[in-house]
Amino acid sequence: MAMHTTTVRFDEETWTTLSAVCDREGLAKAQYVREATVARLATSVMTPVAQRHDDELGELRRRVERLERMVVRRRPPA
Repeated sequence: MAMHTTTVRFDEETWTTLSAVCDREGLAKAQYVREATVARLATSVMTPVAQRHDDELGELRRRVERLERMVVRRRPPA
């Protein structure tokens, strides 16, 4: 798989924190940044899909509620 190279700049506080976390976890800083990027992309890509399913589910719930109201109105008196 082809890899691309880029430059990322961090302020001193962020770099110090990143270094400490990577040292503690035994990861290279580049690997940490790659994994964080992939995780963020997964969330960004999945969000529209999840939203679409939530919208569809909401529409189905509204239809069921309308049908339930219709059934209640049409019930013969007891």
